Order: sequence, then structure tokens, then C-alpha cells
Amino acid sequence: MKFAVISDTHDHLENLRTALDMILDNSCEAIIHCGDIVAPFALKELEQAKLPVHCVFGNNDGDQFL
Repeated sequence: MKFAVISDTHDHLENLRTALDMILDNSCEAIIHCGDIVAPFALKELEQAKLPVHCVFGNNDGDQFL
């Protein structure tokens, strides 16, 4: 199984979209995000990949209970 490991996306949607394109182009089957997504709206971008996403909270992540 091929995993993509990313972190510190910090709401930079353009960079996140570029990373997701690379993840899909390389036939990854799941995404592991190692923290600092920052805001919940960035999670919606991760959902667009339609892959399982496993995340941990980073020191800049807010709205942890949303």
C-alpha cells in the first residue's frame, strides 16, 4: 500500500491542491497528515482526494472540536 505523508499545510490551499494532484498522480491509497492543517476549511480540500486521511493535531491547529 502506498501512503502519502504530508504536514504543515497551514491553510495554503494552492500548495495543498498541488500536493493532492501529486498524491493522486502517484496512485497513493491513503494520506497521513502530521499536523498543522490549521483551519477546518482546509480539511475539505483533503476530502476532495476521496482517499482515507489520517491526521494528528499540530501546535497551530485550531477548532479541534468542530
